[in-house]
Parts: sequence; structure tokens; C-alpha cells
Amino acid sequence: MGTQAQKLFLFNWQKFYRLKLHHVLLWICYFNFWAAVYKHQYTSMLFLFFVISIYFVFNAGTFYSVVYYLIPKYFNTHRYGPFFITFIATVLGMSVGLAVTLHLIFKAHDNPYAYYYGPIFMMSLSSNGTVLAGLGAVKLVLDRMKNQRHMRTVEHQRLESELQYLKAQVNPHFLFNAINSVYFLIKKDPDKASETLIKLSDLLRFQLYDCSDEVIAIEKELEYLQNYIALEKLRKGDKIKVEYMPEGNLAGFQIAPFLLIPFLENAFKFVSNNGNGLNEIRFRLTRTDDQLTAVFYNTHDALPKGPVGGIGLKNVKRRLELLYPNRHTLDIEQTSTTYTVTLTLTL
Repeated sequence: MGTQAQKLFLFNWQKFYRLKLHHVLLWICYFNFWAAVYKHQYTSMLFLFFVISIYFVFNAGTFYSVVYYLIPKYFNTHRYGPFFITFIATVLGMSVGLAVTLHLIFKAHDNPYAYYYGPIFMMSLSSNGTVLAGLGAVKLVLDRMKNQRHMRTVEHQRLESELQYLKAQVNPHFLFNAINSVYFLIKKDPDKASETLIKLSDLLRFQLYDCSDEVIAIEKELEYLQNYIALEKLRKGDKIKVEYMPEGNLAGFQIAPFLLIPFLENAFKFVSNNGNGLNEIRFRLTRTDDQLTAVFYNTHDALPKGPVGGIGLKNVKRRLELLYPNRHTLDIEQTSTTYTVTLTLTL
């Protein structure tokens, strides 16, 4: 009920502004303000209403000329000189037209000075330039806020689309590697291939059903990583020593899904393949206060030609920029025999 009422309230305000009803409210306030100010100086409220109506016609005409013609044509295009010149000319023209109209209508009155040097004169001085400048400034501020909201919305939609695209790339990238693992085992060890398919189905189930949100519990991400490690160990057997070292309290917070897996994939992809030497992968995860540090280490045979990582690391780097702007550091250290990635997130 609360959500429906909130949507209804929001819709009504949107409709209110779309129908320009705030303009009606503005001019009603205009009438009431001047009527309240000068009601004691006129014996006839009908006469006062008639006088204010004349001012309304000129002020409203000038206001809409400024707001819907001068501002879009000159001010919004940064032509400030022509804008101020035409604005002053418009206000002066309105004042002259108002004076002529008042003279033509009230020239037969017994006391014409009441209209030119009394309350009406004060109304003209205080309302013409001040009201137009004030309302024009309000219009500019509102337009600027509206444009900024629109730009933020467009930018948010663009970033959301990019994030969805980057996230969607993770699935086929992982699936490609996993299928290669199964294919490798089918002829070599059918039993292991069958067990690998079961692990793979668990991982795919996680991708399909458990990670549709923007963030997930760290426990789910770690479970996914452990299943992936188990999958790769089935493929590579005892050739690789894999260590997972969790430190600190790694529960009770959330993280963007698939943020850590590309680094682990990279470690398995480029790990060394020494027949007699040590082939090692270490994954250490540490939490200190509001910081999470993940360290991925692997040995490798020789320096690869070109940068290590390919689409996986490029993908995760861009996701980090979008999801954790100014809240992450990514350090990559490469030697002739080891490769270390250190990621620090501010949660």
C-alpha cells in the first residue's frame, strides 16, 4: 500500500507539472499578493481586480516571452550580451505599453495621478523588472536542475547498460574455460569428466539464479570460488598445489558478483606446468575493518608475450571503475616465475 501511494503521489506531481498547473498556481498567488497589498487603498475590489488584471496581461506576456523565447534562444546558447539587451528592451517595452494602456483607459478619471504616481506606479516599479527577473531566474534554476537530472539519468542508464554487458561477458568467458576442462577429461578420465560436469552445473546454477542482484553476500561469492577451485583441481589433478587462505571475519557484508573469479581464472590459466618443479596457486582473502583485500598468486613458466589476462582482466578492471570508483586499488606484480594480483576494496 505504501509503495502504491508513493507512486500515485509521484504520478500526480508529474501530471501537475506536465499540465503546467504550477503556472496557474503562480498567477493565482500573483493576484492574491497584490490584492492583499493594495486592498485598503481602493474602495472597489472589482476595480482593483481590473487594474491587477491589466498588469497581469503585460507581466504574463513579458514573462512567457522571456522564458520561452529569450532564454532558449540567447541565454541557453551562451549569448549573454544579446540576452540582457533584449531582456531590458522587453521590460522597457512592456512598461511603455502598460503606461499607454493605463492612460487610454483611465484618462477620464478625476484623479489620474493616482494611477501614475500612487499605488499603481509603485506596483509598476516593484513588479515589472523584479518579478520578471525573479521568475526568469527561478525558471533558469529549474531548467538547470531538470537538465542535470536528465543527464544523471542518462549517465546512470548508460553505466547500467555497460555493467550488464560486462557482467554478461563473464558467463560465456567462464563457460568457455569450463567446457575446455570437461573436453580435456572426457577421453582421459570419464569418471572425472562426469564429476566435473556436476561441479559445472552447480556453478551455472549460481550464475543463473543467485547472482542477478547488483551485490550478493560474500559467502555466496566464496562458495562459487571454492567450487571453481574444485572444478579446476579435478581437471589438473595433483600437478598444482592450490591454497585458499581466508583471514579475519569474512561474513556479513556484500560484494558485486563475479568480481573475484577473473583473477582466479587467470591464475589457473597461466599457472606453471613444471614436471619436476612446484606449480602453485595461492588465494588469500583478508578483511580489516571496512577493507577487503584479495591476493592471487601463481607460478608461471615464462613471461607471456603481451599482457596477461585478456578479456577477463579488462572486464573486471572496468567493472571496478564503475562499481567501486575511488574505493579500490589493483596492483599487479609480475616476475620471471611468479604473478601476483592484489585487490583492495573499501566496502
